[in-house]
Formats: sequence, structure tokens, C-alpha cells
Amino acid sequence: MPAFESTEQLKDVFEEFWTRCQGAEEVMAKLTKQSVTVRFDIVEPEVHATIDFKNPGPKGEIGRLLWDAEEEPELKVWSKSETTNKFWQGKLNTAIALARGQVKIDGPVTKAIGLVSQIKPLFAIWPEVLKDKGLEDFVL
Repeated sequence: MPAFESTEQLKDVFEEFWTRCQGAEEVMAKLTKQSVTVRFDIVEPEVHATIDFKNPGPKGEIGRLLWDAEEEPELKVWSKSETTNKFWQGKLNTAIALARGQVKIDGPVTKAIGLVSQIKPLFAIWPEVLKDKGLEDFVL
């Protein structure tokens, strides 16, 4: 599987993905009820993306995507970008990935696993973004 060329490329994909996710109002409403902040610490290339469902943004928006946020999240999720790509396409068995050390979670693991079940409808968006960005080789 190809790797993301740069931090900028991965950020570009993630930003477009999260913008489109905002349109999934039912999923966003469920995640807002969780009132959680999650940071994805991704390596190869390195990206630190925080999704904040606790604190509204300047326009009252919930579920803000922040880069390199300084606040401490409730959940931290570490993985390589290749694993992140698999995850957001719904092609990663999270339990096995945790057992193999491909994903590491700092925070309440049960809450993290619960969030995975709620975000499944978003998995269809990631490959669409990859295709629109000319990254068809990344689609599994």
C-alpha cells in the first residue's frame, strides 16, 4: 500500500474528510452527546489531529478539527498513517490492531471502542476523498 508523501498531503485528506463528515448530521449528533476530545497521533508522516466534541468553536461549532492542539484530550490514538488509512475505510479490525500494537490508545479503551461503532457510517467518506484527491492507489 502506498504511503502518504507528506504531512501536508495527509492533513489535506483529513481536512476534506472531516469537512464532509460534518454533513453526516445524525452521526455528528451522536458524537456530540459523547462530549469527548480525541487526538490522533499519526506517524509516517507525522500529524497530530484533534477532534473536539467538548468545546464549541468561535461560531458555536462542535466537532472541530484542530492541528497540533495543546489541550490534553480525553483519548489519544496512535498509529502509522497506513493503519489510519485502513481504519477510516473500515478495513481495520481494531481489536486485533490493538493487540498487535498497530494502534495504541491512551484513555478509556471502552469509550474508544464505543466511538468506533458510532463512526462506522463515516467510513464511506474516506475513500471518496482519496479518489477526489487523485489517490486511488490508497483505496482498499
